[in-house]
Amino acid sequence: MNIDFEAALRYIDLGAYDNAVQSLQKAINTENEKNNHGLAIEYRCVLGELYFNLQKGKEAREEFAQVIEYCKKNGTHSKQLIIASRYTDILDGKVKPAADKALAPRTHVPLVPKPMQNKEFISRQMNKKHR
Repeated sequence: MNIDFEAALRYIDLGAYDNAVQSLQKAINTENEKNNHGLAIEYRCVLGELYFNLQKGKEAREEFAQVIEYCKKNGTHSKQLIIASRYTDILDGKVKPAADKALAPRTHVPLVPKPMQNKEFISRQMNKKHR
């Protein structure tokens, strides 16, 4: 995996989306220079999703168009083709975002968080007699 792609994922986790976009573009350019076009398409799909989530429809559409074109031309990357097609349909207004279960936000969150295992809890467990 490309170091720039890893950096982009970390930037996304931190909320530094401009840096994430730059890192993804570097990763795409690096893989294209190495003739790893398949991997570059995977990164391009992630970039399209990021643009979509940042509400940059024009940029997202351009990225997804390249993904769809590559996938159909080479007959590979069916997962990226499905993702790009779904997002393109949403951008075209053919599908509502909430209607697509694969793209809907996660709604299940546990009501009771897992208890934290602090030092007291661990010492109580260690002191129990096991028979």
